[in-house]
Amino acid sequence: MAPYFGLRGMPLVMAITAACSNGFLLFGYDNGVFSGLTTDTLFLEVMGNPGATLLGFIVAVYELGCLVGALASAVWGEGMGRRRLIAWGSFFLIIGTVIQCTSYGRAQMIVGRIVTGFGMGGITSAVPVWQCETTPAHLRGRTIAMELSSLIVGIVIAYWIDYGCSLYTNGFQWRFPIAFQIVFAIVLIIMCFCLPESPRWLASHGREQEALDVVCLLRDGNPEDEEIHNEFTEIKDAIALEQEETGSWKDCFKDGGVMGWQRVAIACSVQALQEFTGTNIITYYAPYVMVHSVGLNSHQALLLSGGLQLWFLVASFVPWFVIDKIGRRKLFIIGSLGMGACMLIAGLTIKAGGKNNGIGTVVVLYMFQAFFTWGWMSNMWAYPSEILPIRTRQTGSALSVVWQWLITFLVVEITPVGIQNIGWKLYIVFCILNWATIVVVWFWYPETAGRSLEQIDFLFASQTSLRQVVKLSTRKDLDEMSVIRETQAQAHHQKFDTKQVEDAGDAIEMSG
Repeated sequence: MAPYFGLRGMPLVMAITAACSNGFLLFGYDNGVFSGLTTDTLFLEVMGNPGATLLGFIVAVYELGCLVGALASAVWGEGMGRRRLIAWGSFFLIIGTVIQCTSYGRAQMIVGRIVTGFGMGGITSAVPVWQCETTPAHLRGRTIAMELSSLIVGIVIAYWIDYGCSLYTNGFQWRFPIAFQIVFAIVLIIMCFCLPESPRWLASHGREQEALDVVCLLRDGNPEDEEIHNEFTEIKDAIALEQEETGSWKDCFKDGGVMGWQRVAIACSVQALQEFTGTNIITYYAPYVMVHSVGLNSHQALLLSGGLQLWFLVASFVPWFVIDKIGRRKLFIIGSLGMGACMLIAGLTIKAGGKNNGIGTVVVLYMFQAFFTWGWMSNMWAYPSEILPIRTRQTGSALSVVWQWLITFLVVEITPVGIQNIGWKLYIVFCILNWATIVVVWFWYPETAGRSLEQIDFLFASQTSLRQVVKLSTRKDLDEMSVIRETQAQAHHQKFDTKQVEDAGDAIEMSG
């Protein structure tokens, strides 16, 4: 039987996209399922009717588990490979889910949340990397956007299962929604064993023939084909570019001739800034917000929250068609500008109070979700894997996910307390954070859309400062980066000379 069920070319790429999409669907379901439980009386009784602070901790402790899982991935993930890391993460998630859905006390639930989070930390560290390293450059943004739509599908499924099970009057009301995610985890494990490993991971671990075979399968060609020859040569040259000084997790904190630590810092910051948008106020606490900020009853809050996630899903289809055309930088800025405005309006309408203002708040929250998925959702998950060096891509991605979970824990922990203590002012805080993000993106985030991962490597190697990289990355004639590739090819059989690459970058600048 032919490997991978005989799939080649785009069908094989789409099969990997389906597996990665299932991983994100699981991520979305796991995030969304607890949202409906925060107002579930039966669940709260089993948890001892926790106050706002303790409820926030029960929900947010999952993020600590994710953080630990991401840290473990940073240390051991690169050696495991993309697929095995995802499969192990799914296995731990299943164990944690069983602990949660069989809980009869607060302590057991907290342990289950931590174990589940540990598994999810590994999954989210590896899935975007696997996708980026197997997808053609011109489709990379779109495939990530497709996966993020699947994430929202997971949230939608979680919300409506929460709503449907709320009609029961026993433990099934909250145990089944938690347990249902096991189905997605089992499917993900199976898919990981049926699809190819990243060719870039194989090549960087000395398995060049396997890597070439996988490239041929993914591009539906032969080693003699010019397109495949060029792509595989780029992969080998990028590995040669870094192999003098990189290879372990410690190299995430070194320059390595390719601005290694600066690129890890960008990846970590983009994860952190996404959480500072305030999106998890909506994802984790939409019913809680609508009850305690807007003033709706529990039934109305669940219905409107379910509708909010359906709208979130519809809005997520827009990036499929624009993410690779508009580019990462512009979408980041558009998203932050819109989300900041929505948070400002939400805070002011909540302050004003009244039925009409309450309706206005709900409408603004719907628009917030749209701006988030247009500007930051797909964009953010594509960006770290694109920006990181090949030899430290898995490690750096895991470290960036650590920051995501750390800031998510902070936001999820303070949200109930913030709503209870400062009310509408909490939304103003997130307005300011969103608008401050625009400055960070403008000055320090290079454009990566439409460029191969190896082109991005050479772009960083050709410049001496991050501001130069940002400036060069926004130029329309960046295809002249072939000059840098030729310089590296000449240096492939001798010790790498950084000066040659810098001169090539200067030549491109002068040609402008």
